[in-house]
Amino acid sequence: MKRLSWLSILVLPLSLACTSEDAPTNQRPANVILISIDTLRADHLASYGYEKATSPHLDRLRADAVQFEQAIAQAPSTLHSHASILSSLLPHHHRASWAAKTRLPEEVTSLPEILHSAGYQTAAFTGGGQMDRVFGLDQGFDVYRQPGSERFQGTVRSALEWLQEAKQAPFFLFLHSYEPHHPYAPAPEYARLFEHDYSGPLPAAISVDLLRQINRDEVEIDADDLEHIIATYDAEIRSMDDGLGHLVEWLRQMELYDDTMIVFTSDHGEEFGEHGRIGWHSHSLYDELLRVPLVVKLPGAAHAGASVSDVVRSLDIAPTILATIGLPAPEDFAGTSLFPLIEGTPAPGLVAVSRMDRSSRRDISSVRTASWKLYRNQLFNLDLDAEEQWDAAVNHPDVVADLERQLVEAVNSRRSF
Repeated sequence: MKRLSWLSILVLPLSLACTSEDAPTNQRPANVILISIDTLRADHLASYGYEKATSPHLDRLRADAVQFEQAIAQAPSTLHSHASILSSLLPHHHRASWAAKTRLPEEVTSLPEILHSAGYQTAAFTGGGQMDRVFGLDQGFDVYRQPGSERFQGTVRSALEWLQEAKQAPFFLFLHSYEPHHPYAPAPEYARLFEHDYSGPLPAAISVDLLRQINRDEVEIDADDLEHIIATYDAEIRSMDDGLGHLVEWLRQMELYDDTMIVFTSDHGEEFGEHGRIGWHSHSLYDELLRVPLVVKLPGAAHAGASVSDVVRSLDIAPTILATIGLPAPEDFAGTSLFPLIEGTPAPGLVAVSRMDRSSRRDISSVRTASWKLYRNQLFNLDLDAEEQWDAAVNHPDVVADLERQLVEAVNSRRSF
């Protein structure tokens, strides 16, 4: 593991290190749990307005937390996005790519490396695949395991075994699960919660091959079939949520809940017909794939129940965690601490840049503000067209030019590793 020379300036003990002006003051270092649920759409959670009870445990956690209403991922795919979360860099700069089969470079300073160098015990439990350690995401972790469980409940059990063996605080725990990523194969007890009298031709479990056939128009589906597919996805969210509930209950029993920062998010969403695909992602940069949940429970439940409507980015997560525990963010970080927004301080609007993971040299990116989004030379007025269906570029050339300028500035703001 490489040394982080900039951390040598931290001579105070961790219990006294929380001196950031934009972070709460803690008498002891906070534990940190970062949870990323792969392929989880924000709008399929009750706290984001979904009408179905997919997430009762997350809803209870949200009551103690700050919810960000417009959190935008930096990619619609797993490796690209998670590398941005852990490094606070745009995909253009960290260069970890599934399509190009490139890993996160050793030169990148990641969140777990910073915490490890500051005395944290660090452990990750992931679902493998694009999260495999071969891609360099294990940098800074004492433990980096892939439990092999398709369910988040199994991932949580593995993590709790590690927590029970951990000898001292503080700890940084990163949890990742491919539930509810396709295939959608919920256990029957969860499927029954969301399936109602479906008698169509599709099976109870929706395989990746079936989704491919549907998206190639080899299998035709109607509205009832689509509702069935979505029900299987929702059932997997509900199963994941029980794993979250088990984790939070264990923290309460161990009297660790109050002193633990919990960040709950996702790397990207899933499309269900909004722009032509069913049960798929990675292929576009529309909001059904980029708008993700971001729920942050601060130590002591500070700012409990608050909501932030401003646009924020996944790459802002790492700086916000560091600000919470009083550690400086390295200059390479592209993100910013979200504490000014949490505390209601007016701040310049953040611009969210996202990128598709492609092996070719052709870059496909989007740039988004609270009201506007530019993608594939099309401009969407999100205030009037949240579904991104109508190109407004011809009527607003000044907005197009401004967003193009901001995209170029973001991409050229730092070197690529």
